[in-house]
Amino acid sequence: MSAIKTLQIRIVNPMAERLIDDLASQRMIEIDEPETASVETPLEQYDRWCRECDERRKREGPPYEDPPLSMEKIVAICKEVRAEMYEEKQKIANCR
Repeated sequence: MSAIKTLQIRIVNPMAERLIDDLASQRMIEIDEPETASVETPLEQYDRWCRECDERRKREGPPYEDPPLSMEKIVAICKEVRAEMYEEKQKIANCR
């Protein structure tokens, strides 16, 4: 029965590295060199994120279909909500 396992190891003793090399020379194990992943700087991450967002906007369009609210509409909505809250407080106060 042949089971193949893939393990990731960290060599902490130089003697272990020689043992691993001996096992590899006897074809008992295979050693793959780790891929050198490029580490992105925060600026590179930001630039990549901006490019991805631009591509998504071109592909999918803006995240909302309605135009953004004007300041007048926001103020009107706030007044309406405050009036409703005031009425609720008045009802609660009258019930006491």
